[in-house]
Amino acid sequence: MSSSRPLVCVFLKLPPSHRSILRIHKIAWNVFLPQLIRLNNAFEATQGKHASPEAKKIWLDMRRISAEKMDKLESVAFMNHSTAFGFLKFLDALHTGRDGSEAYNNFRGDSYRVFNEAGQAQDVLLKFREDIRVAVGRITTILSKDNNETSSFVTESSQSLLELATGIEECNAILEEHREEVKEVQRQGFDEKDNRPSEEEFQMVREKWQAFMEISEPPVYAWEALRREMGGRDDKGNPNLAPFNHTMPTTPTDSNSSKSHKIPSWRRFFRGISSWC
Repeated sequence: MSSSRPLVCVFLKLPPSHRSILRIHKIAWNVFLPQLIRLNNAFEATQGKHASPEAKKIWLDMRRISAEKMDKLESVAFMNHSTAFGFLKFLDALHTGRDGSEAYNNFRGDSYRVFNEAGQAQDVLLKFREDIRVAVGRITTILSKDNNETSSFVTESSQSLLELATGIEECNAILEEHREEVKEVQRQGFDEKDNRPSEEEFQMVREKWQAFMEISEPPVYAWEALRREMGGRDDKGNPNLAPFNHTMPTTPTDSNSSKSHKIPSWRRFFRGISSWC
């Protein structure tokens, strides 16, 4: 007769919460972008009366830089995906009795990169807020010198900055929670003298990590679309973005090969380990 007691993982670590990046992605779309649009509308209203090329340049530069800062949030999601892939390879080696030392070291390296990326993302978000505040201040000064009516712009920008600050504070709190969860994952041991995990523990942990890997896949999110929307368009109607030169790979890499896995290969890998029972 099967026991109704919950399974407790003694040896294997569970992944961080899959909701962290989903929540940050939602805040970026539902807070950061709408507030930039709100600021843009207020700015364009002042330009309709007395256009200032200098103020326009500051505004476009700020939007472009703000959009580029979203790359750091995307990189956290990508490193989550890479860490999950590495953990599953380690788990596969452990389950089949193969030498898992290399897979373990790769997983550990990726987990440290997640921790660092999340910390850098916190700093980037604070800089994002400060860049907007400084740009708004410079634009207000320019408009005032040109005898433009700035009260509406000042009111709208003050309210938007407050909303942005609240969203950034929430994002940074989520990132801090994520870092603490990653630190717990980093405590995953690898000692061949340890007692072998039960089959039930293997199965449950594998399912948790595979779900975490899948929710971290790049196609799940719309970071590039967010980047385009936040950047807006320049005076010629072109996307107001720097040339995109993403250096992160789009698929996990195998440490035994200098080439990246093609997507079908690593999907076949996950289908293979899903046959455990």
